[in-house]
Amino acid sequence: MKSILLHIYEDDALDGRLSVALDLCRAHDAHLTCAYVTPFSAYVGMDPVGGIFASGAIIESLRESEKLTAKRVEARLSREDVRWDWQSFDGDPAQTLVSLATLSDLLIVSQAGKSSSTSRPLPLVDEVVIHGGCAVLVVPEKVTQMDATAPIVVGWNASAEAARAIRLGLPALKLASSVTLVSIGEEGEVFPQTEASTYLSRHDITSDLVSFDEDAGPADEVLTEVAQSQGAGAILIGAYGHSRLRETLLGGVTRRLTTHANIPIYLGR
Repeated sequence: MKSILLHIYEDDALDGRLSVALDLCRAHDAHLTCAYVTPFSAYVGMDPVGGIFASGAIIESLRESEKLTAKRVEARLSREDVRWDWQSFDGDPAQTLVSLATLSDLLIVSQAGKSSSTSRPLPLVDEVVIHGGCAVLVVPEKVTQMDATAPIVVGWNASAEAARAIRLGLPALKLASSVTLVSIGEEGEVFPQTEASTYLSRHDITSDLVSFDEDAGPADEVLTEVAQSQGAGAILIGAYGHSRLRETLLGGVTRRLTTHANIPIYLGR
């Protein structure tokens, strides 16, 4: 993991995800790209007859906000022993991050904000995971540091998504002090449940496989309980194992974990 992409925007979770990004950059000796994206929607207003226009005052305010954020973040980065660069864009944040992620090893974003505050983190997870092509780390708002050597719990259902998540997450798994694969229910249709441990062993990663019956409870709750018992620093899962529509309607494992987890979630798809 040598290229880490961080979403920069002046929201309530910025300082936390910046700290997490710096922790991971130091652990992996990685380069940090800070991507500041001003949303198109922030530029426009409505005139009395329903027309859309860009307000000069709004644009000036947004540019000033960007300058202040850049000054504050760059001041902190100048004190850190991490290689970094700063890139600014206008446009849709999710689409911009997806484009940048194509040549990144990890994209770091925050959980979508639950409050009605205008400074809450943007809801980016769905789009960047589905279209980004790299591993995504979702950081809860209250998390302000991350130990890259802490245990990692892996949700393993022997699906193609879970297998890809493990491949994308190899750099993180190599640094973890322990890796626990959690399997719930019957054998997967694509791979035997034990295949993940075999694959990891070929990368010199030792793992434990813990199996639960299907009636053990919702998968997100089982993963969270195992993570707590292991003192895990993160959970790694394959995202959107069902169709996206079904996930949205039923509130799938991916959505519940990325919305409610209190430790970072690595996602791959």
